[in-house]
Amino acid sequence: MSEEYENEVDEMGEELSAEEIFEQHRQEIEERFEEKGFFRRLLDMFVGLSKPRGSREYKIAAVELQRLSAPLLAILLPTLGVIVLIVITAVTGKSKEVIQVEIATAQADQEELTEETEPEPEEIDMTQDIDVTVDVSVDVPDVATEVTAQSDSPGGEPDTVMSAPSPVTMSNIKGSTKMRGLGDGDGGGFGVRVSGKAQDLDGALLGAIIDMKTAPDPTNPGGKDIGYTGWKEFIPRLKTCLMGNFSDSACAHVRKIPKRVAMSTLFIKPQPAKNGPLAFGLTEKEMKPSGWLVYYVGDIVPTEKARYRFWGYFDDYMLIRINGQVVWEYSWPCQSEKNAGACTGWKPDAETIDFISKVQYRSPQAGAKLMPSNWWEAKPGQKIKIEIGISEVPGGACGGLLCIEKEGEKYEMYKGQPVFPIFSTRKLGLKEIERFEKYFKENPNFKIGTEKVPLFNSRKSGKAASGKGKKKANKKQVDVEVDI
Repeated sequence: MSEEYENEVDEMGEELSAEEIFEQHRQEIEERFEEKGFFRRLLDMFVGLSKPRGSREYKIAAVELQRLSAPLLAILLPTLGVIVLIVITAVTGKSKEVIQVEIATAQADQEELTEETEPEPEEIDMTQDIDVTVDVSVDVPDVATEVTAQSDSPGGEPDTVMSAPSPVTMSNIKGSTKMRGLGDGDGGGFGVRVSGKAQDLDGALLGAIIDMKTAPDPTNPGGKDIGYTGWKEFIPRLKTCLMGNFSDSACAHVRKIPKRVAMSTLFIKPQPAKNGPLAFGLTEKEMKPSGWLVYYVGDIVPTEKARYRFWGYFDDYMLIRINGQVVWEYSWPCQSEKNAGACTGWKPDAETIDFISKVQYRSPQAGAKLMPSNWWEAKPGQKIKIEIGISEVPGGACGGLLCIEKEGEKYEMYKGQPVFPIFSTRKLGLKEIERFEKYFKENPNFKIGTEKVPLFNSRKSGKAASGKGKKKANKKQVDVEVDI
């Protein structure tokens, strides 16, 4: 029994029973367990909140506040969220623009589509040369020049100069509509002359013939003699042209022959230098067989990512630039780095010098070795500007070859050295392959590869026909004279 009840017993002087105690305190018990109404509970809550924070009444009031606010918040919060969304939608909806789209349907019975017809090409009179500026899309024969005797060219080393900048634009070179290329025909010269026939020049490098012995003379087809003894005059005159990208103004001191040339492969079998002018349809009065240079330029587009290097030789001089950078420059007898850089001062890199000091490959011509260029990189679809210059300097004999090696490729071995494929600016034709195989079957000291030839897509220029209706490429061919 509690102390309160014990005191009560003491005061009453006698002990009370449980029923009596319950009856005596029933009112107090009823007050404690009475279910109060909402307003009474609300009143008691405000009264309790006014009590000290640590008191029992305050804590009971705080609990009551939570109980009473829970249902109210369950209704108010979702309602407020819906109101906010409605307000945001109303505000942003004002800035929207309504665009009305009408879909037109074809009315086959009301409208006919007609294809615009192309005009007939103008007839070209090929009976005489026409002085024009050549800047056209053309296609090149299966070209590789043939040549017959060993060289008597001296191996002097002219002064060296700095390399030249970017390549020439071919529209700077003026000439007739007749073209001639270095062929691999079966005649006694560089090629066999074929006239009055449209030639496929697609993918070929186009170029110009420059006579380093003469200056332009309107009164003399053979030009004006400016004095020439060989390398002493050839190199400085070549340097001036090269530094000016072979433009008309840069080559004003020497004579450009008014004919264009073209090639896709380069192989000139050893033969007398006197055949040089004949290869281009020139008489000896128009150009004597020494001191000439043919400069080719064009774009190639690799089909794969790879590193390449050229292998070649030339009697007497050859220069190759890739995107304006010299990668190969040797002069006769093309046997070591001592014969490199006659005009530009170029030298092979350390890796190449180390290689040729240990290994040397023979060429088709006695007295010359097959010399490598520096490695150069290619990426698929990336256009590469290539320039090739070949020269006969003192006369005597002429010959040359240009092959290419792909890094990591395994090649056939023939008489102790790799059979590098011929460099070509387009896919080799069957007739070209047959002619190469026939020649080296008859001359078995050397072999050119016609397999594993890296494929370079030719630059596709040519403008589409304008106007309504279906567009077609307007590709024209003209009759030209080209050695094939």
